[in-house]
Formats: sequence, C-alpha cells, structure tokens
Amino acid sequence: MAEEQEWANLLAEIFEKLTQKHASITYEFEDLSMNGRIEKEGKVIPTGTVSLTGKLTITAK
Repeated sequence: MAEEQEWANLLAEIFEKLTQKHASITYEFEDLSMNGRIEKEGKVIPTGTVSLTGKLTITAK
C-alpha cells in the first residue's frame, strides 16, 4: 500500500472517532505556504501556491 494511502486511511479513522465524540480540533497557522506542482512529460509544472495565516477549526457533529 502506498504511503499516501496509509496516511489517508489513518486520517479517516481519526476523523471517524472524533465524529463519534462530537469533537473539535483547531489548527493555528502562521505563514504556512504550500507550493503545488505536477510533473507532466518530464517537465515540472507549477500549479499555484496556497498561503494561510490564522486558525482552521474542524468540528465533527
């Protein structure tokens, strides 16, 4: 199983448990920047940048 799939499965399990308990998680970011890119025909193509400063709250109901 690919490492990405293992992480996706783990996150799904965690979210399911949080949902059962009606939990809430808050993430706080300061100057988080993620640069996207894909490789196509041997070339790296930038897809954009996401920047985040502030809080992200996920509430399971």
